Amino acid sequence: MFALPLYLLIRLFGFFINLLPERVALWIGRQVGNLMYYVDLEHRRVALANLSMAFGEEKTDAERYSIARKNFQNIGMMAIEFFLIPKMDMETYRKKVEIEGLDQALAVLEQGRGALLLLGHFGNWELMVPMTRVIQRPILAIAKPIKRNRWLERWVIRSREKIGLEIIPPTNAVPKVLQALSKNYPVAILFDQRGKRSKGIWAELFGRKVPTTAGLAVMALKSNAPVLPVFMIREGYEKHRLIIRDPLDLIRTGHFEQDVKANTQLFNNVLESIIRQYPEQWLWIHRRFERKSRRR
Repeated sequence: MFALPLYLLIRLFGFFINLLPERVALWIGRQVGNLMYYVDLEHRRVALANLSMAFGEEKTDAERYSIARKNFQNIGMMAIEFFLIPKMDMETYRKKVEIEGLDQALAVLEQGRGALLLLGHFGNWELMVPMTRVIQRPILAIAKPIKRNRWLERWVIRSREKIGLEIIPPTNAVPKVLQALSKNYPVAILFDQRGKRSKGIWAELFGRKVPTTAGLAVMALKSNAPVLPVFMIREGYEKHRLIIRDPLDLIRTGHFEQDVKANTQLFNNVLESIIRQYPEQWLWIHRRFERKSRRR
C-alpha cells in the first residue's frame, strides 16, 4: 500500500542529497545512523545480541555497544553514498577507493576461468559496483530481490546495471553463474547471509553452528573457478579500501559432498577473520546467528 509513496520519498531524498557537498551529506548520514541506533530498538537488540554471541567475554559491554553504534553510523553513511555512486566518475572513484590486490586479481582473470568473489556486508559494499569499470568487464552478482517494493527493486537494479553489474536472484542461479564463468566474468556472491535450514550447511562461525549457503562451494568445485575474498573497508570519513585477497586453496578430496562442507567451513573461517579485524564494519543488524540450533 505504501510501496509507491516510499519509493517516491526515497527518490526525492536522493535528489536532495546530490545537491549537497559530499562531506555535508555524509555528516547527515552519520547523524541519521546515530538516531536510528537509539530509535530502531529492534535492530539494535539484534546487533547487540549478535555481538554478544560472537565475542562473548572477549569484549566488554562498552566495547560491544561502541561497535554497534559505529555500525549504525556506517549504515547511515552508506545510505547516503548509495545516491552518490551513479554520478561518480572513475577519477573520483579512484581518489575515494584505494584498491589493494587489483593486479593479482587481473592476473587471475587472465587464466580464463572467471572468478568467484567471496563478498560480505562490510563497509559500503555498494562501492564495489563501479569495479566493473575498473576491470573493464561485466560482473554478475547474486542478490535477493526487494519483494515488498517493485518500484524500488526496478530502480536499484537499473542503477546497478547502468554501471555494468548484472543482478540475478539466488533461485536457480547455478546455470547462469557457470555460463558467466565460462565467459571469464567475475561472479560476486554475498556469502555472509543466513542460509536456509533445509538447504544450508551447518558450519561454524565464531564457534557456533550456523546455517550457511553451500552455493559458493558447489559452484567453485563444479567450475574449477578460483575463489577470491573481496571486502570493502571504510577508512575515516570519505575514504575506502577495497581488499582483494589471493585465491583460496580449495579442499579437494574427491568426495564432493564432504568437499562442499569443508570449503563452506573454509569460507566461514575467512569471513570470521575479516570480521575480527574490522568488527565495526560488518552488518551486525542481520540475524546471522540462531539462538538455538536444531542440529548438533
